[in-house]
Order: sequence, then structure tokens, then C-alpha cells
Amino acid sequence: MPLVSQASPAAAGQVRVLVVDDDGLQLRALQRSIRVHKHVQLSVSDNAIDALLHVGARRPDIVVMDVFMPGLNGIEACRRIKANPETRDVEVILASAAMTPELEARAREAGATRAIAKPLDLAVLIEERARAAEPPAPVEISAPPVRGADLLVRMLEEAGVECVFGIPGGAISPVHDAMIDSNLRVITTRSEAGAMFAAAGYAHATGKLGVVAVTSGPGALNAMTGLASAWCDGLPVLLLIGEVPRPAHGKGVLQDGSAHGLQIIEMMSHITKLALEVPRASNLPHMARRAIATAMSGRKGPVVLTLPLDVSLAQLTPPRVGGAVRVGDVLAPATIDEITDLLLRAERPVLLAGSGCRGAGAPARLQTIAERFGCPVATTPKAKGVFPEDHALALGVFGLGGHMSAQRYMESGVDVVIALGTSLGDMATNGFSPALQAPALVHVDIDAQQIGKSYSPTHAVVSSAAEFLGGLAVRLAERGSPAPKRLRAMPGRVERQKLPSSRKRNRIAPQDALAEIQALLPRDTMYTVDSGEHFMFATHFLEISDPDSYIVMTGLGSMGQSIGAAIGAQLAYPHRSVAAICGDGCFAMNAFEIATAVAERLPIRVFVFNDERLGMVENGHEKVYGRRPEYPTTPLDVCKVAEGLGAVTLRIDGVHQLSSAREILSSTPGPVVIDVRIDHEILLAKQDRVATMAPGSTLPPKPRPSFELVN
Repeated sequence: MPLVSQASPAAAGQVRVLVVDDDGLQLRALQRSIRVHKHVQLSVSDNAIDALLHVGARRPDIVVMDVFMPGLNGIEACRRIKANPETRDVEVILASAAMTPELEARAREAGATRAIAKPLDLAVLIEERARAAEPPAPVEISAPPVRGADLLVRMLEEAGVECVFGIPGGAISPVHDAMIDSNLRVITTRSEAGAMFAAAGYAHATGKLGVVAVTSGPGALNAMTGLASAWCDGLPVLLLIGEVPRPAHGKGVLQDGSAHGLQIIEMMSHITKLALEVPRASNLPHMARRAIATAMSGRKGPVVLTLPLDVSLAQLTPPRVGGAVRVGDVLAPATIDEITDLLLRAERPVLLAGSGCRGAGAPARLQTIAERFGCPVATTPKAKGVFPEDHALALGVFGLGGHMSAQRYMESGVDVVIALGTSLGDMATNGFSPALQAPALVHVDIDAQQIGKSYSPTHAVVSSAAEFLGGLAVRLAERGSPAPKRLRAMPGRVERQKLPSSRKRNRIAPQDALAEIQALLPRDTMYTVDSGEHFMFATHFLEISDPDSYIVMTGLGSMGQSIGAAIGAQLAYPHRSVAAICGDGCFAMNAFEIATAVAERLPIRVFVFNDERLGMVENGHEKVYGRRPEYPTTPLDVCKVAEGLGAVTLRIDGVHQLSSAREILSSTPGPVVIDVRIDHEILLAKQDRVATMAPGSTLPPKPRPSFELVN
């Protein structure tokens, strides 16, 4: 039954109620009884899938849902509503004619506000809801003059910033002094690069603004690799750089990064969305506001604000600032209708979800749309987990480290590809596979410049993935279209390569190590994975079913970022398990951030896949040039290094030893570093991405689009 809803929007004081029940008599009785109730705008549905679409599109105030329904039951539907950040505040009341204490407990565990027995008494529920108190009026408070640094810190707090990473120094000292009197948590890292990766990990895990504060000159320059990584991965990070006083610019003062010195702003302008130097104290409020808004809007990314010392110390009166304004995407109805029809007519469609599908309710909408259309879903490596890999419609990862099920489905011929929130770069497309240039290629991205770089779409839609999926949800809710019967063609599970275990003494096959690690750690563990051969194995063999549980920075592919990223993720989610997976080469580049985790008492777990070489470089060289050089890493005692930094350590050279690490992992309150001795001869079958770098290789041609729709 299609959803039935009043055409007009809810009037002031009205409560929007959605009732979901597969009993048609019950629904009709409720409609008749509530029709004259002045406080109610009633919608009804006879199945949970349609209800999820309606909740995502219309945001009702209350959902009253039957527990026992065919297909998706009420408890699982409630769990999905509460898992979506955009709908978790919707009141869900679960009802059953056979309500028991056990069933009520399950309903509460799923996030239901109440669990009640049938028959329903909607009038009582509505009257309670209608009597809710109005929010209090805001109170205006005048503020005395403050230092520029104090005002900046206050603005960070008002923007929801919780912690600031970095290393103090003279030019940035006013900001660090101001943070002493704030509620911000200041994390002093061991390098500016580590600070940037930690802030990027925090931003990746939460979708919120990561903030770094460093001093001028070398402090700023040390942050550039992390800054470029945030730029390539679209992560919102605000880099605050202290600068020498303006009267000293161009006079040969130590660490002068101004336009008359190192020209820091000019250097960083190419790897940021915005790079500004505050020219005078009166400009600080609006420039800081602009920097924060730029980082968080559109395709998110890093911004830089340099603060001359005299500007940070100057006195100014805080301005009266209006509240934040959210600008939503507006999709043309014709575009949504066209794409909806494409999916309904398709015989072998696929949704390819990129990292733009993280957050903002996109994962929940993606799952609902996939189920409603009966459409299989693949993800890019960076988006691993945004669609549950244990779902019947999951193909797994397509691209570097991807799964056979995804590759086989794509290369067997698809007629409609919906690419969501991905730039379709080489790592996301298995070396620019021609399989993605389907008869209908719909490319959806919030950044117009990402569309058409490597493939020619037949439909180009400039929108966030969440807004686009929401548009599809609205259209389906209105049309009530049935899901096509195409599930028979699905592989049924994510297919992984079968590799042998290691026969070497004191060595472990990477896939066996990952299986043991995932068995040791909680299901909702967040994994931060570095760049190297271990990335391929982690992407392929870890099974991730939570959208925020796999953090990789493949845009730049910097080595040494996983430990800093784990620190940021652990600070964002102090009660979750966080594990970094890195190689011995990556560990050597940023190992001293272990000391930061020790100082902050962060219980991160670091698994160093130690093959005593730069494995990915060796393997790639052999793939391209046909001969294998050796790039061994200097013998490094990972455990002694980590112990010297204050961490608990363990060396593992057999699978049985990994299982014995459970007690250490569960009982140690601070960081644990485990040296996992990996057999470097066990490799994944290589995919086509490396071949595109070989001499004489060419990229697939880009055919002209038949038509293009751009909002």
C-alpha cells in the first residue's frame, strides 16, 4: 500500500504521525478515528520499507509501528531509524497485541521511546505530545573587549569544536594561552604532521571540524603533508598558524612565513579550500567564520588561517553573530524522475557508494533505497562499510584491494551505474575499469569539478549523496513503486580470495592475522589503516558493517598516518575500540605519536604488519618492470621502540599467539603495540590499478554523453 498522507504541510501545533501496520482494518479504523483530531496530520503504511523512506523524507514527529510484520519487522526498522543521525530524534513507539516484558526489552534496546500493547489509543499519545513546552527565548548578553586569540577560541567552542591538536610555539602562544581558560581539550602531539593526521582522523570519524594549532615557519611546513592528505580526502580541518608580528614582516625575522618571507599562504593555497592571513584584528571574526564555514560546506576540506602575533594579542569587542544557516541541495524533480525510472527498468544496475556516502544519514538512506529497488551495492575502498558487507545486496569493495564478487558483477555487464559521492579515481575504479562506462552512468557528487574527470556520465547531478538519496526516497514514497525482482542474479555474499597460510617458521599470513585480530576486537571497532600492502589485505579481508568503522586516507596515500588517525578517532569516541593497522615502514615514519597516546591515556591498539621491507613498492616495481628490487627496512625492534615511548607491547610470530593476546588487549588501559611478523611472499592477486602506471598503458576512452542533467 502506498503511503497516504495529507497533501498540505502540518499547521502550527500539529503533530505529524506515521502509523505502520500490516493490518488494513486497523489502519482504516485509525484513519477514521483521528480524521477530526485538530492536532494530528496522519500518514499510514502497511510495510516497514515504505515507512523508512517516509521517515527519511518527511521526518514525522511520532512513528507508531507494529512489531510483527512480514519482511522487515518493527524492531529492526526502529533500529535503523535510530542509527540515522538525521532521524534518531524521531519518537518511535512499538506496538503489539502480544506485548511481553521480553519483547518490551527488545524494543527499548532498539531505541523505541515506548512499547505498548494493542489496541492503540492514539488520542492519548497525541495529547501528550501536543502539550510539549515551547523552547525558551534566547537571552542576549553583552561582552567586554577580549584578545583576538580569546575571541577565536570562543568561536571554535561555539562551532562545536571539542579538541585542538598541535605543538605550541612563540607565534601561536596567544591561542594556546586562551585555550587554558576554555573547555577545549588540547592534545600536544610529537610532530605537526602527527597533529594533522590526528585532526584528519577525528574529522573522518565524526564529520566534524578538526582543528590544529602550530607555530610559524617550520611548524607550518611540517604540517603540509597532512594538510595535503586532508585536501585529497575532502576532510574538514582548520589549520591555525601563528605568524610573526606584522611590523616585522620582510625584515629577516626568524620564521617569517608572511608574503615577504616563506610565503606560507601562497604555498598552502594550492592544497586547501581557503588560505588566509588575518590582516588586522577587526577582520578576525568574519574571517574565522568564513574559514569554518568553508571547511564544512560543499565538498569538505582543509582551510588555513594565519594569525600574526599582534593580531592575536589585539583587543576587540566580540560581534553579535547570527546562528548557523544550513543550505540544502535542491534537486530538479525531472532529474529524480528520470533516474528513478532508470533504476526501475534496469536489468543489472549497481549503486557504487563513495566516501561522500558517510554521515548526514546517507548510509541509512542508501540501505533503504537499495532494498526498495532490489539493487546491489558496491563501495569504493575509502567507503568500505557505508553499506553492510554482510547484507544480501552487498557486492563488497570495487577498486584497490576489492572483492571478486564486485569485480565479477561489474565486468559481466551492468546497464545502470549510480556513482554516489566518489570522484571515480584510479583506486576507486580498479584502474579506470571500462566496466563502469555503462549505457547509463549517473555521477552524483557535491563538487561539480569531480564529475566527468575520468568517465563521461549520461547524467551528472551536483548534490550531496544524502540529499540525492533523500530525493529518491521522496519519489518512492509518493509513487509506492514495488522493488524489481532481480535478487536472483545476486552472488549472495561478498567473495574473497582464498590464500594459503604461511609455511614459514615465525611468520603469519596477512589474512590469517586479520581474521584473528577481528575475532579479538569488538564488532564495532574502528580501524584506521595506513598505506602499503597491509591496506590491500585489510580492505579485502576485514568484514565491516558499520559506516564509520573503516578510516583510510587514500586520496594522497601518505605513509604514517594511521597512528595519528587512531588518536583522533579515539578522542572522538572514547568508549569505542580503535585499532591502527600499519606496516613497519609506516610505523617508522610516525611512531613517536605513540607517546601522544600514552600521555593522553588513549587505549588505541596498533598492529604493525612487519615484513621488514617496503612490500608494496617492491611488488609494484615487479608488476611494472618485470624484475624485483629489494627495499628492506632497517631492522627495527618495534617492541623496544614502543616500550621506550611508554606503551605495552607484544611480538607475534604465530596465529596461536595472536589469540593469546586477548587478555592484554582487554585489560590494558593505555595503548598496546603488537609487532605482527608477516610472511611477505603471500600476496593478493593484483588488480588492474597498477597496470595503468606501466609504460605504454592507456586509460579507457571517454565516450560522449548522450545527455547531461546538471543542477
